[in-house]
Formats: sequence, structure tokens, C-alpha cells
Amino acid sequence: MLWCVGPFLRARLHFAREIKGQPGVQEAVAFVHRVLARHKVHIANSPWRGLPELTNAGGEFCNGSCEVQAWSMACLLDVYYDIEKILNNY
Repeated sequence: MLWCVGPFLRARLHFAREIKGQPGVQEAVAFVHRVLARHKVHIANSPWRGLPELTNAGGEFCNGSCEVQAWSMACLLDVYYDIEKILNNY
């Protein structure tokens, strides 16, 4: 389930800020950008310009999955919102 990535990344950002402060935030933001890089590639190459509902291991295509899932996209947009909010507070 792709949507799980969003809450995981948001938690990573939250706890980096709470526990490690500014150095931890910078490290967490870099980690989040590395994780989201593959998602950006998929969105750019998708005729639907979106993310699927499900994937197989390693992000491989899952037959029968919805090609674009609003929840998958929304969870990752929440991550970008958190990054912006965190970076503007430092």
C-alpha cells in the first residue's frame, strides 16, 4: 500500500525535529527527498500524472490496482506541506 509511505515520512520529520533539532531536520528532509525521488519519476512518467493504489515489491506494477489513487497522492502532499512548515519555522 503506497499511502503508508506518507505517514512514515511525516513521523520521520516530526521526530527529527523533536529529538535532534535543526541538524536532525536537515538530515530527515534529505532522507524524505531521496524516498520521494522515485515517486516523482513515476508521476512524471505516468499518463495519469499520479500514483497507484498498490504496488508489488520494489514498486513494481500491481495488476488490478487503480492507476491513480487520491489517498496515495494526498499522503505525499501532506509530507511536502510538513517540510515547508518545518523549514519555515527554523
